[in-house]
Amino acid sequence: MARYRSLSRANKPGHYSAYPRERPSRRKIWKYTAAAGCLIIILLFFSSPPVPTANDINPFRPTSHPPPSLRNSTHTEGARWRNHWSWLNPFSDSITDDQSQSVLPPPRNRPPIYTFYDAEAEKDEKVKAAENKLLLVWRRAWWAQGFKPIILGKAEAMRNPLYERFQVRRMEQTLGTDIMRWLAWGQMGTGILSNWLVLPMGSYDDRLLSFLRRGEYPKLTCYEGLEAGLFSSDKASIEAALTEALDSPHLPKSKSIRDLVSHKTFTVDPKPSAIAFYDSSSIADHYKSISTALTDSKATGFFLLADLITSHLHLTFLNTFSSGIAILTPHRSHSFLLQYPAITLANALISCPPSPDPTSCPPNNPSCDPCSSSKPLSLATPTSCTNTSTLFTIGTLPHPYTLASLLAKTASLSIPHIRRDTARDPWLISTTAKTLGPSLGGPDRLVPFKESVGSESLSFRSLWVIAEEEYMGEGAAMSKKELEWFLDSQYPPTIAPPASPSPIPNSKPLLSRLHSRPRLSTTLPPRTIITTKTPQSVLSLSSASPDHRIGGKWKGKRKTRKGDD
Repeated sequence: MARYRSLSRANKPGHYSAYPRERPSRRKIWKYTAAAGCLIIILLFFSSPPVPTANDINPFRPTSHPPPSLRNSTHTEGARWRNHWSWLNPFSDSITDDQSQSVLPPPRNRPPIYTFYDAEAEKDEKVKAAENKLLLVWRRAWWAQGFKPIILGKAEAMRNPLYERFQVRRMEQTLGTDIMRWLAWGQMGTGILSNWLVLPMGSYDDRLLSFLRRGEYPKLTCYEGLEAGLFSSDKASIEAALTEALDSPHLPKSKSIRDLVSHKTFTVDPKPSAIAFYDSSSIADHYKSISTALTDSKATGFFLLADLITSHLHLTFLNTFSSGIAILTPHRSHSFLLQYPAITLANALISCPPSPDPTSCPPNNPSCDPCSSSKPLSLATPTSCTNTSTLFTIGTLPHPYTLASLLAKTASLSIPHIRRDTARDPWLISTTAKTLGPSLGGPDRLVPFKESVGSESLSFRSLWVIAEEEYMGEGAAMSKKELEWFLDSQYPPTIAPPASPSPIPNSKPLLSRLHSRPRLSTTLPPRTIITTKTPQSVLSLSSASPDHRIGGKWKGKRKTRKGDD
């Protein structure tokens, strides 16, 4: 019975067999298929975004979604950079994958140099103001030489474990002040202890200054001719000297810590040629007017001494770079207007600063060449850098878009114009023509150029700024105060060209020539570069040549092909 039912269900007619319909012809099937395909194409056409045209493609447009920040990256207002050991790579974006982020060399290690100043002592307000000015001059001078100046006080000395033993000892006030500064130094540890009247007056590559910048001081060292003005030591040697001094039976009658310790404790090095000490004996011997002012009024004398030291620091800069100042001006027929801030700065550097004794010299260099407005340093406008240790170079780096616009005398640039009508790496080849020769190409010049700008052994002989960024003005990326710390020179409140004749022979003054030149009728294109507050931004922008890339990752070729658009 079950078998009969299953057979009967299997033989039961289906739906389509019970209600038959007419099958469409092959022609109708093709007709319906074509109509459906056309409908799908129409829907896709109206729903998809418009196809960009050649005018819509902007190679200078930033990316819509910037890549995430990497380690050791720094962000400030209008600037992004990253410190990395691979900073010599020709192109920064090959490391950061970001066109707006630069790769700069790791920050240099600045060894600490300490001085002691008791701000809690009862003094006249004018005297304190004068001493604060001298402390500022001391900090700025050592910072410009690659150190990290730190002012210590009584609070650091009280944290030293030996301070309790110091309190129960009886001694003269002069010795007590000396031991207090040693206690503060010992609390900080390894480093350099300096009097705030001891300043570096020499070249950046001086042997002693180079040794002190290493930050390694295996022995307690003092220097001949400086008395208690400058010491360098590790922490263990400082604690040993303090312990020996506090246990000495001659403590009540001594005036200096050097009188309380044995001669074997100190290593005495020869008199340094790059360190100046403005102690009372030097002031009395070389600067009679300052000595008289200190006798009449301590505050007035200190203010005059600060002005004298500032003028001597500037005089040291002028004597170090005796060959003059070079204002790098490649393609001067088109980009001379970009050098206006550099020319203004150069004129300020060669001018003589105000000084209470204009004909005087630093105490460590009595045979210097005093600054004279009748014989200023020479100014030159070369088209290429030169490797001269006595020449200071000011370089202005334009953005590739800016330089290409000036060379073409137009603000509208196109990729065909860059590929067909422009030379490859014009600024870089012109800048390095004397040092690297004419045979190398642009990519081979990038690494040597970046090394000459950013390496410690060469960077002190030059200053590199961005052409599109204002400096030395109000609200500028690099103010006059920052330049004073960088160059260790103080500028007048209003920087103006000197009144003396131009040191360049057979020519008008540089600024007169600048104003007499006809201005270009074009306006500079919108700025698309990053800005930083340090000259190290040149290290990344130098690789952004208009001949190899324009905003994006397009790279031009040395030879154009027929039919390129």
